Amino acid sequence: MNPFPQFASLAHPVLDVFLVGFICASCLVAALFFLRFWRSTRDKLFMAFTVFFAIEGANEAYVLALPHPNEGSIAVTLIRLLAVLGILGAILWKNVAER
Repeated sequence: MNPFPQFASLAHPVLDVFLVGFICASCLVAALFFLRFWRSTRDKLFMAFTVFFAIEGANEAYVLALPHPNEGSIAVTLIRLLAVLGILGAILWKNVAER
């Protein structure tokens, strides 16, 4: 019996890989949309969202490359934390710059 059920092997490997791949592709598509909006407006917040979604897409691709993707990884968590902090910083920067 596994004492750590959250670290069990993937229950449905093909479906899990498909779903993580779909999330990765969706993040990259969102990054392309925000890049298009940034090119037309040159708003720094759109660039921040472009970078955020590109980082998240790359992060999901990295998760697919892990031998046990359902186990927690400190690198994945730190990358996500830095991406979210970057978005929060861009939102604050835009709000402070407008005053």
